[in-house]
Amino acid sequence: MSYWSHEYLLRTWGGPMVQAEFLKEAQRAFFVPRLFSGLNLFLDKAGLLPDSVDLVAKECKNKKAFIVTDEYAVRFAPRVMSPYEKRHGIQFEIWDKAKPDAPIDTVKDCAAKMSAFGPDLIFAIGGGSSMDTAKGAWLLYEHPDANIAILSPLIPLNLRNKAKLVAVPTTSGTGSEVTGIAVISFPDGVKLGVGGALPEFVPDFALLDPTLTTGMPPQLTAGTGGDALAHAVDAFMAPRADELNQAIALKAIKMIFEWLPKAYHDGNDLMPRMKMQYAATMAGIPLSNAGSGISHALGHTIGGLYHIHHGAMVLLFLPYELQVYARVTDRHLEICDMLGIRDKSSAEESLANLIRKIRGLMTDLKLPISLKDAGVSRDDFEKNLDFTLDQTPTDPAFYFGWYDLNREQLKDLFLCAYDGNLLNMNSDVWR
Repeated sequence: MSYWSHEYLLRTWGGPMVQAEFLKEAQRAFFVPRLFSGLNLFLDKAGLLPDSVDLVAKECKNKKAFIVTDEYAVRFAPRVMSPYEKRHGIQFEIWDKAKPDAPIDTVKDCAAKMSAFGPDLIFAIGGGSSMDTAKGAWLLYEHPDANIAILSPLIPLNLRNKAKLVAVPTTSGTGSEVTGIAVISFPDGVKLGVGGALPEFVPDFALLDPTLTTGMPPQLTAGTGGDALAHAVDAFMAPRADELNQAIALKAIKMIFEWLPKAYHDGNDLMPRMKMQYAATMAGIPLSNAGSGISHALGHTIGGLYHIHHGAMVLLFLPYELQVYARVTDRHLEICDMLGIRDKSSAEESLANLIRKIRGLMTDLKLPISLKDAGVSRDDFEKNLDFTLDQTPTDPAFYFGWYDLNREQLKDLFLCAYDGNLLNMNSDVWR
């Protein structure tokens, strides 16, 4: 199957143009939704001053709103709906069939139901898959003839003619509530980032209520939190990251190391949940504005092929990304300084300290450090290795790296990752 990311000119020139310093300095853009956080976002009674309910409801002229969610997060729908129904008379329809990794067939089904209802406000309630499904369905609702697989990122999506988007995250990791990308999966195992020339998929509103995340299972907490850490590190390391994005990413990294283990070990403690929800959103902002890194290209390929949790996979590949990028930049040393693990006498030892700290967190969270630990069999890995090596460079996240890895380097990286061994950067493959 053909995808927009396979197009020769985009692959050959798109990455270098995106990373070009003169373009970054010519004009910097910073897109975020109108964001509200706290414990009182869904009040049935109005206060003395307009609140988030009033501001969101103003966008619902026809009094029809559509909820996109999944079979778990649908339990939160009545709480979200209640103030809009009681205070503004808005009518809702709920679609709760979102699936992990946002399969394209599910996106199309959601769009069909959305079109039949005709809302002018869309609520995405759930984790990243629900939000990505809502974004893809929103696009097809606005433009039924759009082909998501080949939709060029150079063309504006031209959204908001029919509806606007409200994101209500119930997990802390994907950052989809603030990003301009939807990640859609296809039957052949490809996970494709979709977005237009402008980040129109950035929701109009993001409503962060930490009580919606309490009670998350430990492994979901670990996987989504790992995703947030990969986002923050990726965005901090990205060549396009400027001072504004780096400042947010650096603070997010610090918060995640401090609060993720606490959220993992006690799912009902509200303070860690609140801190992690905010950290995940903070990590998503620079990811959206500065770009991701090769950990995401590698994680998308493996996660989509073997149906492994996205957050666990991108975090698994994060140490390899740091090794690869350390050849051309010492930016990771600022992360070491912030975490108090910098070795002033040795940049190599500082990098090793950072990788040990990341893997120590992974061990604490019982996340896999190798593909073997993640349940990938050696036979399946070897059988699919050529597809993996072909697909990874076509992932849009591959464009945001400091340099392109050749096929032999990618092969060495995947072989090391299978057993959890770090790269030997002095080998002939990396010289």
